[in-house]
Amino acid sequence: MKKDVYSRVLQLSLVLFFLSPVIAVAMPGKSYYHHSAERIFWFMVISDIHIGADGPQDTNYLTWAVNAARQTIDPLFIVATGDLTDATNGGTIPEKQFSEEWEVYRQILDSAGMHAGIYYDIPGNHDHYRDEHFAYYLYYSIQGAAHGTTQHSWTKEFPYGKYHFLGIATTGNDGAEFSIWPWDNFGDHAKLTDGEIAFIESELIVQQDAEITFMFGHHPFEADASDWTETAITKGLDDLQDLIDLYGVSLYGFGHTHNYVESIWTKDIVSEIFYINVDSLGKSNNDHYALMAVDGNGVSMIPAQKGLWPVVMITAPADRCLGECPNSYAYEIPQSRSNPIRALIFDKSPVIQVEFRIDGTGDWHAMQRIENTPVWFGLWDASVTAPGSHTIEVRAQGSSVVIDRVTTSINPAVYMEDSDDDGILDVSEDANHNGMVDSGETDPNNPDTDNDGIQDGTELGFTFADIEPGTDTAFFQPDLDPATKTDPLNPDTDGDRFKDGIEDANQNGRVDPGEADPTIWYLRAMPWIPLLLLDD
Repeated sequence: MKKDVYSRVLQLSLVLFFLSPVIAVAMPGKSYYHHSAERIFWFMVISDIHIGADGPQDTNYLTWAVNAARQTIDPLFIVATGDLTDATNGGTIPEKQFSEEWEVYRQILDSAGMHAGIYYDIPGNHDHYRDEHFAYYLYYSIQGAAHGTTQHSWTKEFPYGKYHFLGIATTGNDGAEFSIWPWDNFGDHAKLTDGEIAFIESELIVQQDAEITFMFGHHPFEADASDWTETAITKGLDDLQDLIDLYGVSLYGFGHTHNYVESIWTKDIVSEIFYINVDSLGKSNNDHYALMAVDGNGVSMIPAQKGLWPVVMITAPADRCLGECPNSYAYEIPQSRSNPIRALIFDKSPVIQVEFRIDGTGDWHAMQRIENTPVWFGLWDASVTAPGSHTIEVRAQGSSVVIDRVTTSINPAVYMEDSDDDGILDVSEDANHNGMVDSGETDPNNPDTDNDGIQDGTELGFTFADIEPGTDTAFFQPDLDPATKTDPLNPDTDGDRFKDGIEDANQNGRVDPGEADPTIWYLRAMPWIPLLLLDD
């Protein structure tokens, strides 16, 4: 049976968790290397739109993001991290909330079909000037109007797990107007109230079973000491960081400063957290946004710019570096013959070619697109590659040529065990590495998960050329016809009420003389159909 190319690869989860000897903290989301491209999703993050800052032209950025960009990228949802409007109505200094700005903002979203299930907007300081009660935000914003709150919690669930997202209101400036005095932080008194902290904690408690928790606010944890105009969270920051530690929040994304920075934040927290500053979509003419993806709980992110295509982001292996910071959420990969490389490629024009190479030398190797998805994949034979750090490049040719790079580390000490000797490594069968046989997984301790008489690896098309050293070749039954395959999770692949192992009587993956084809239902269930087809 033909083997899905992803079934050849090794899955691995080696995550570094930093635990305090005094405080018991929750572990952040556990990333893992896996064979399937079915455990990947992505979303967009925008910030600092500032409708009203530059007159009519500043509407172009948001219009493009929720129409053209959304159509090309097809994100699961869009997060907008504040400063939705400018509070200037085309002037230079924020004054108050203008209904004209908010009406334009909402009209753009309504015209694009945005709703509370796909667009999550949280307030920034410009959305609050001289509006102590967030009246304009609560009336005009998508989330504020839908729920009547300034903070929002939502989840996305998949067969492989639940993911939790929090949008928090860091704009606790009590509706103060903009100040010209820098020592007053320009009237921007960013803080989290006791009520807001209580809401955050309550949601984290309820969603403790989430694979990963992402948090988004408008302000950074700490202002840039070199920029006296910058504002950060003051009141409530210690409580927020305690909650991040206690419940294992994995990422905090924000805007406000109109620049893109990604790093690992470690100051004043026990565990580590992805810390991403999203650039401005509108004001300052930056026209930037961020793209984030989750692939086997490995988190990837890249900055992107309006109108620049293609957008290329490697999602597997997980990048070991974020800027200059080591990524403690990344994993090591084995010296396997078939390590997967996956990348998301988005382009308004057809993508002509996608290739990968290792360490910037040698030939480029072709990658293939998974049908009806923007996911491209290739297989890297690392069996003869030296242990240690390596650079992976993915080059996509479409509207232009764009290259993305990540670093990974090969560890030959990673033992490639196949407990049931069915040809599939244990870490591949237990895809999320939780020690249980979950939906969509084969059993690493049972060579025939669906009990149809055929080994799992045989059903997936494995041959002797595909298996790793951890498999006992004396027990393993290679597939003698890898051009076809059956389902190792369904004992009757073709649905004709006869088990695959009965139709393939010798369980070798090949339709031999005297055997029925377990992939074609009518030949066994209704043997007269072929005769009808032959009747003139």
